[in-house]
Amino acid sequence: MATMHNRRPGPRALGLLLSLTTALPVLAQESAPEDAPQYLDTITVTSTGLPTEVLKNPASITVVDGEELRRTAPLSVAKLLRDVPGVRISEEGIERISIRGESARRVAIMIDGQKLTDHTNYGQPVLIDPASIERIEIVRGSSSVTSGSQAIGGVVNIITKKGAAEPFELTTTAGYISATEGWRASATAAGTVDAGAGEFDYRLTFGRMRQGDRHTPSGIMDQSDTSDRTVSGHLGYRMGRHYVGVTALSYDLSANVPTGDPEFIIELPKRDLRKVGLFYEGTDLTPWLERLRLDVYRQTIDRLFRNDVTIHPAPMTLNVVSASRDRQLTWGASLRAEMRFSDRTRTVVGLEYEDDRLEADKDTITTVSGPMLPFPSVSTRLRYDDAVVRTTSIFGQHEIDLGGDLTLTLGGRWYNVKARHETAREDGADLPRESSSDSLALFSAGLVWSPDDSLALRANVSQGYIYPSLGQLFLSTTAGGEGTTIGNPALEPERATTYELGARYDFGGLLLDSTLFYSNARNYIASMVIDASDPRNVISQYRNVDRAKTWGLELHAEYDLAGQGLTPYVTAAAMRREFSFANGYSTTDSGTPALSGRIGLRKDWALTDVYGEVDLFVRGETRVRMRDETAAVTDRTGGYGTLNLHGSMTFANDVTAVIELNNITNRTYQPYGEMTGAGRSVNLFLTRTF
Repeated sequence: MATMHNRRPGPRALGLLLSLTTALPVLAQESAPEDAPQYLDTITVTSTGLPTEVLKNPASITVVDGEELRRTAPLSVAKLLRDVPGVRISEEGIERISIRGESARRVAIMIDGQKLTDHTNYGQPVLIDPASIERIEIVRGSSSVTSGSQAIGGVVNIITKKGAAEPFELTTTAGYISATEGWRASATAAGTVDAGAGEFDYRLTFGRMRQGDRHTPSGIMDQSDTSDRTVSGHLGYRMGRHYVGVTALSYDLSANVPTGDPEFIIELPKRDLRKVGLFYEGTDLTPWLERLRLDVYRQTIDRLFRNDVTIHPAPMTLNVVSASRDRQLTWGASLRAEMRFSDRTRTVVGLEYEDDRLEADKDTITTVSGPMLPFPSVSTRLRYDDAVVRTTSIFGQHEIDLGGDLTLTLGGRWYNVKARHETAREDGADLPRESSSDSLALFSAGLVWSPDDSLALRANVSQGYIYPSLGQLFLSTTAGGEGTTIGNPALEPERATTYELGARYDFGGLLLDSTLFYSNARNYIASMVIDASDPRNVISQYRNVDRAKTWGLELHAEYDLAGQGLTPYVTAAAMRREFSFANGYSTTDSGTPALSGRIGLRKDWALTDVYGEVDLFVRGETRVRMRDETAAVTDRTGGYGTLNLHGSMTFANDVTAVIELNNITNRTYQPYGEMTGAGRSVNLFLTRTF
């Protein structure tokens, strides 16, 4: 456990805020506004490539819309999604998102449909400020036909805000996070103005966040601080059926990793994104061409990693200090057309190209000292790599109205991937270079039966695909004093197939969205020891060795008690995940809780010109264990449940206040894959639109 110092926030402020949030709804005599967002009516395009409401979507999809974002404390994007069934946070200094037990490396993170690439073994963090987000679309399950590589576990597609309805609108948000004595603030200017035969729309956002070390019931967790800052902009011009624009995003993220060991230090001082995109969108260009979209973008991700570890193999002392300075440069382009050739069919086809380059500059300094050496032995290893992967793919999705309230959706994608190691240099000497390539086709099929606007039953089959990262193919890495891991250009892509049965219902106050799923994944990439002759530097290599089967039930259900403004609800996932290792050993102790979720009671209220909600809920999960190929338990966490209270209120002057009281009972707990949870704490955020 990480090092702690005893210190807790004062209870007076927490008690006052709790009293305020519980007292306000008691005064309410009216119901909440009738235009509150409807969960199943939301239109989404991420899962099928075609505008489809959630109710009749063949895939497992959840949309977190702008209204829900506005009523939630924007601590981070990952925390906004933690209560989506099947979604979990992985937290190793930087928050990442895993879906249905798949690691963050197997989840596609997109901003406006454009993927954030990553060549580490940890997966891509979400590099965007919550203030820039219009809505978030989450697809659970394999979805590489429409969303490309990495989408084995699922997809998180973040749709950014564009211009406002007025010529000028200013929105400010500021908040306090007591668990870290931290804060987040942002300001956004947006608007739409007439310009000739058309109109310009614009948006400019500035944001900062800083959080100190986390306060837990046991004290302060050292080296758990994080910070970010963002500048983003959008400028578009619309004239009739044509819309062109440019977007830009600058996001800087830094964090430390709590290890609980002063002789084991991990620092992540830099994870910076720079992104510029151009787009054109045409609508109703011909009687059969409903939408044509062209995107071109350039993005860079700069990453700095530092690791300092000291171990004591008697009678010697071994210290390894390693640093990695990586830069990714990605160029991408996509062309997508939505067509309708008859009243009973819809079609989307697309062409995508991505050029993704990684430059990695690494150094490792190893110092050996001890009574048998007259002076310390110091060795330095320098490594530079330059590699590129280029991906071309075409895809199509076709929707057919079969009659009898049945809709069939068929899709396919063809990939061609080529990777090349262009430069490999170690300690000034050039090394042999390799190349790799692959091509394959993927498919999906979905069937939806919807006799009316309140019920839909669905079946879906979809495939996922991940081409090995450039690091896994070509690079050599040393970190943590655990030896050296070398790349393998002979790696095959990881693949998965997901099968789903689902039901959605929304009538008479009852809302239900449930999914039974089964996923079969193969060719998992893991490191295997190939040379243990030198215990100070064990050599491992990436291999396709593991398989995984995952099955379970995801559920979101709520019931509106008419006339009382009360809504009991549950959102949960029951899941089992079986790992099969290369040596034949299989286990369901795979780092996945058998049951996780949230259950609560929400109260909507209104008082004259003020309305809001109060939500009392328990969030938790069952115990988790992780075993390796030898059946040894390598990690474990106990089950937990925390009691929490959420409140939001919106005033007539466009002011929204969000108050969250977390872990009311001040329980010590640790979700699997995360740091120890914060103790009793408050999040307080205010948003004002002028």
